[in-house]
Amino acid sequence: MMRLDQPAYRFEETLDNCIAGITGNVGLRNKITSSKGDLVKREAQYLAAAGKGELHFIPPINTNHDSDQPIINTLLKSELVKIYDQYFVPEKKQARRIYDSLLNAAEEKCPFCGGIGTPRNLDHFLPKTHFPQFSVLPLNLIPSCRDCNMDSKGHSFATSAEDQIIHPYADNDRFFLTQWIFATYHEENSKKPSRFEYYISPPKTWSNVDKQRVNKHFEDFELSKRYATKAAEMLGTILYQIESMKQQGLTRDVIKCVLLQPGIEKAPFVNHWQKGMYQALLQELE
Repeated sequence: MMRLDQPAYRFEETLDNCIAGITGNVGLRNKITSSKGDLVKREAQYLAAAGKGELHFIPPINTNHDSDQPIINTLLKSELVKIYDQYFVPEKKQARRIYDSLLNAAEEKCPFCGGIGTPRNLDHFLPKTHFPQFSVLPLNLIPSCRDCNMDSKGHSFATSAEDQIIHPYADNDRFFLTQWIFATYHEENSKKPSRFEYYISPPKTWSNVDKQRVNKHFEDFELSKRYATKAAEMLGTILYQIESMKQQGLTRDVIKCVLLQPGIEKAPFVNHWQKGMYQALLQELE
């Protein structure tokens, strides 16, 4: 739900770097080299499917059992997974610079949760266990915080159009440029403290599938709770600012113009928790 620029590295270059790091397993090196062209062809397939929300059409491998089998020519599932584990991730391998580039490109902000968490590793958007052909495809490797990678997404993958979470690199612009996350502000009363409640409200013109997709993303990554927590951390400061401005004799319209409207406009992106928070406070002053 937070857009990332597409990776600077293509699949072919990534495979070349992995191949260069294979020094003691000549058989695997030769198998990957001979199958590189067939692997690279799948990059365009992946990008086209991700852009249309159709990654669920790519069939998974071995969803019911763990037996090894050829996936691309003679390359086995285990060998494709090994490329990532032994020749892409290790710090001393040549391909590690691509891993680091992908991780650093997120600028310390996890795209799945809207920048709340800090990415610590790369998540396979399509899990390498079921889609080993994409184990080192840069488009399939998403910088992710631990909460999103381990707790929210895990090893799951969509089997239908409406179950697809938002793809940070390749999904339709509508998910990144149109606001669909909003908030309401509940003022303190005798029973409950003041709080924000986040919810989704996608445009009515969106398809039912797209509406279900943003709802899936919102729920899977617990954005209601996580956004409300971030807003609560700021609430005391903002309420103090509002009260101080009132004591200085400033009108509600001035407070809106000077404090709240800039908070809305300066949110990092359209579905950021800050935008919803300031919108909710602005509505409260109406």
